[in-house]
Amino acid sequence: MSDFDQLVKEQMQLMDQLLDVQGELDLCLETEKQLLQDEKKEEWHRLCVQIKQKREELQKVQTLFTKQTEEVINSYKQMEKSSSVM
Repeated sequence: MSDFDQLVKEQMQLMDQLLDVQGELDLCLETEKQLLQDEKKEEWHRLCVQIKQKREELQKVQTLFTKQTEEVINSYKQMEKSSSVM
């Protein structure tokens, strides 16, 4: 498997992770809304902590995704240079 193919594979896995974390965050936010309506303060507080953690995790994954995207682009450019030299 070429470097480019490996990077694309990793990028797709990271995209799945990104979507999973975003989905989990969305569920937490919906639950938060419901807890606030029901005035369940203790559960709401625990959920706020979880939401904060999910947002931090999402930020890390997004940063990594951006970095990997740059690597994929650079790898593709290198691959194109190599093939045009031949």
